[in-house]
Amino acid sequence: MMYRHLILAALLPVMATVQAQTTSWIEVEDGDMMIPALSMSVDEIDGMSIYDNTGERVGEVDDVLVGEDGTTMAASLDIGGFLGMGERDVVLPLESLTRGEDGLLTMMSKEELESLPEYED
Repeated sequence: MMYRHLILAALLPVMATVQAQTTSWIEVEDGDMMIPALSMSVDEIDGMSIYDNTGERVGEVDDVLVGEDGTTMAASLDIGGFLGMGERDVVLPLESLTRGEDGLLTMMSKEELESLPEYED
């Protein structure tokens, strides 16, 4: 039984990523809008650092997005690059992020994040 929970926990970021790739996104303009999954407002997470599963800073939140269904929420992340050169925007569902001391945390590795399809805003 415990193995099933571990497998489900390991697959959650993958399933969330598949959903992020197949959804049409709209940028959230209301900075006061609350994000229930993080108990924070859009303005609060805008620009926050993102840390991977090893604690390494891998990027930052560029935009908060909502799916056309009006309920699915995600973040557009600036990842990769050096000194602003070579950065890419990717989409990660907000439910796959948690609050950390210095920013937002994901269970995905840097390589997994960098392999996500590029988001065109």
